[in-house]
Amino acid sequence: MEYFAICKSKAVYLNNVTHSSIDSNMTVQDINVALHQTLNPYLDALENYTDEQFTHKEADDIWSLGELYEHLVLSANYFFLANTMRCLDKRKGQVGGEMNAKADNAYQYNGFPPIKVKMPVSESTMKMEVKEKGSYVGSFSKIIADSDTLTERVAEDDGTYKANHPAFGWLNAEQWYQMLEIHHRHHLRQKAELEGFAGVRE
Repeated sequence: MEYFAICKSKAVYLNNVTHSSIDSNMTVQDINVALHQTLNPYLDALENYTDEQFTHKEADDIWSLGELYEHLVLSANYFFLANTMRCLDKRKGQVGGEMNAKADNAYQYNGFPPIKVKMPVSESTMKMEVKEKGSYVGSFSKIIADSDTLTERVAEDDGTYKANHPAFGWLNAEQWYQMLEIHHRHHLRQKAELEGFAGVRE
């Protein structure tokens, strides 16, 4: 099963616009700066949504904005940050291992292809427990704070211990850390589409 199939909507954007060129000299600190730039629009937008807009569903098989936010919080905490920590703590993984061609492409271009992916029917019926809108301010602020706390440790990691990504293969701490930013960025285009469905005005 593709990793992205954990998303509920049957069609999920895999990038905000297009690939963005990656600087081969990109540091962990650069990734952290990019993460702030990517997450801040999610935080800022929460101030503008009404409760009705946040829970609006255009169709049963399309996420609400609330479901998108819940997905991002769950994946950040229990997938990307969790696996970054596993690599740093050298647990539940292994020394060595290779990423596959899809992962190599994602890191080469610092993003996912600008396409939609059809989700399996079984995944499209998953239920997500959306919290009240204000709770996501704290959740996203915590993601930023936790990522800031890890920056120095990730920068000092030798990259030899890796955790397995179900779609990309074996990734080290820095790669998991970078994937956190890439994943949030690829959902920005979906966020804009959902805002349109909900009648959100800039």
